[in-house]
Amino acid sequence: MNPFDPMILLGIAGLGGVGSALRLLLSKWEGYLPWGVLTANILASFVAGFAAAYFSDDRLIALLVVGLAGGLSTFSSWAAAAVQMAAKDRKLAPVLYTLYTLILSSTAAYLGLLLG
Repeated sequence: MNPFDPMILLGIAGLGGVGSALRLLLSKWEGYLPWGVLTANILASFVAGFAAAYFSDDRLIALLVVGLAGGLSTFSSWAAAAVQMAAKDRKLAPVLYTLYTLILSSTAAYLGLLLG
């Protein structure tokens, strides 16, 4: 796969935009924890695991993993939310949020691999 192929780059950009828009919609779901961002990260991890296992075409994997899942998942939003919760003296919330993000996202990626 040529990483500089304009069609691949455009596809990644387009699917990245779709993933980012989905993340924005999901991010509105908040409560004790930012459930929407957590859900976005879990879904993106599943997509990445599934695509890596199911598809053999590197271009399609790049479109789905780098584009869609990359736009949907968000390390910076996770980190910002954890820091904001800690700054508000919510001692347990950032710890739970971090554990849920790491454990559930890793589990989702593994399930994607199994189902792919």
